Amino acid sequence: MKLKYITDKDPWMLAEDIPDIHFQFTQIWSSSFVNDLSRTAKKQYKKILVVYHGLNLVFYYGEKDSDDFAQHLLKLLKNNSSFGDKINYNIRKHSDGLKKFSSQINPEFLMGLSNKELVNFYTKLDSIHTELYTWGWLPNAVDMFHGNLTNYLKSLLRLKLDEDKVNTALVTLSTHPEKSILQKEHESFLNLVSLKQRKSKEFENALQKHLSRFFYLKHLWIGKEGVYDKAYYLTEIKKFLASGENAKVLLDKENKIFKKTLQEQKTLIKKLKLNKKQKQLFNSYAEFSVTKLYRRDAQIFWSYKMDYVFLELSKRFKISFLQARCMLPNEVYDGLIKNKLSGSLRNQLKQRTKYFVYYAEKGSDLIFYGKRAKVLENKISKLSRLDINELSGQTACLGKVQGKVKIVNSISDMKKMEKGDILISIATNPDVVPAMRTAGAIVTEQGGITSHAAIVSRELNIPCIIGTKIATQVFKDGDMVEVDANKGIVRKL
Repeated sequence: MKLKYITDKDPWMLAEDIPDIHFQFTQIWSSSFVNDLSRTAKKQYKKILVVYHGLNLVFYYGEKDSDDFAQHLLKLLKNNSSFGDKINYNIRKHSDGLKKFSSQINPEFLMGLSNKELVNFYTKLDSIHTELYTWGWLPNAVDMFHGNLTNYLKSLLRLKLDEDKVNTALVTLSTHPEKSILQKEHESFLNLVSLKQRKSKEFENALQKHLSRFFYLKHLWIGKEGVYDKAYYLTEIKKFLASGENAKVLLDKENKIFKKTLQEQKTLIKKLKLNKKQKQLFNSYAEFSVTKLYRRDAQIFWSYKMDYVFLELSKRFKISFLQARCMLPNEVYDGLIKNKLSGSLRNQLKQRTKYFVYYAEKGSDLIFYGKRAKVLENKISKLSRLDINELSGQTACLGKVQGKVKIVNSISDMKKMEKGDILISIATNPDVVPAMRTAGAIVTEQGGITSHAAIVSRELNIPCIIGTKIATQVFKDGDMVEVDANKGIVRKL
C-alpha cells in the first residue's frame, strides 16, 4: 500500500495525550480527520498517527498540516458569517441523533439481533458518530493547537483597545448566554443541597431527576470509575453541608456574576463598534464552548451504552471485553458475517491491548506492532523536561494567584488536591471537576477556547491559562508558582 504523507517533510506535532480511552472510539475520529472533514470544511488533515500503550494514547498531526487546516477554517469563518452558526447547529443536531440512536442499546436489544442485523446496527451507529465529528471537530481544529481563531480575534481587539485590556475583553466576549451541560449539572447539584438544607419534601424526587439526567457523565470513555449513583451524591451533599456554606446563596451569587458578565458583554460590544461580521464571529467563538460540551455529553452517553455492544461482541467472538474495544469496523463486520475471527486477528487483538501504532491518511489506515511500531514512535520528536522557570499560554479566565502545584491528569490524582492548590494538567476532563473546584488556578498544556479547562474555569471564575504545551514537564508536585492569567504567564517562585 502506497502512503503519501507518513514520511513527508512535515514534522509530527503532539496533538493530545489522553489517558483511559479505547481504540474503537479514537479510530472513529482518527479516520474521519483524514477522510470525512472535507464534506463539511472542504479540506481535511493529510495524516494522523496515534500511539497506544494499553488504554493510554498520544496522537500527532503534521505541524504544518494542522496549521494549514486551522487557517483554512478561519478563512471560512471570516468570509462567511453564517458558517459558525452552521457548525453549532449541526453539532447539536448530530449530537442529538447520536444520543437518540444510542438510547435503544441494552443487553436484551442486542441479544435479539442476528449477526447481520448487528452489522447493520453497528454500521449505522458508526456513520452517525462519524457525521457528528465532521462538524464537531471544527471548533477544536480552528483554535486548539495553534490558537488561530483566538489570535485573530485578539488582533481585532488590539485595533480598538490597549494591550493590557485585550485579554479581559476576550474573556467577556467569549461568555455565551446559554449554559453548558456542566453548568446545568452544577446548578442542579446546588439546588439539591439547597433542598436538603431547607429539609424540603421535594429532595428525593429532585435527586432522582438529577441522577436520571447526569448519572453517565462519570463514565467517560472506559467506565473506569463506573457511573454516578445515589450514594455518591449523598456523600457529596454531606461534604457540602459540612462546609457551612449556603447553597442557595452561592447559586444566586453565581447567577448574578453570570448576568453581570453578559451585561458587560453588551456594553463592550457597543463600545467596540464591531461590525456585523465581527459580532457574528465573536458569538460563534462563545457558542463553541457550549456546543463542545453538548457534543461531549452525547458521546459520554454513547460510550456508556457501547459497553453493552462490546460485551455482546466479546461473547459472539469469544474474546475479552478489552479486545472487543480494539477492533476496526471492517473487522467487526467481517467477523459477524463469517461468524468467527481468524487466528491471525485474534493474535493481533491480544497485541493491541498492550501496544501498537495506528496511522491513517485518506483511504488508508494501518496498524503497526512490535519493532515496526517502536521505530515509528521513536521517529516522533519527544519533548523532555526543560530547565526553565516560566511558561506562557492563552488566558481562559482572568486572575492572579500563588499556590502549590499539583499535577492532576486522572481521578486517582485528585486526592492530592487541597484548597488553593494550582492544578496543572495535560488537559482536564469532567472526571476531575471536583478537584478543579478546589483549585486556586488551573493550568493546562493543551486546549483552546473550546477546551474543557477553559469552559469550566470561566464557569467557576477560577484563573486559568491554557495551551502552555509543556507545563507538566516543567513543574512538579510541590513547586510554588505564580499564575498571572491576566498576562497568560505561569512563573516558578
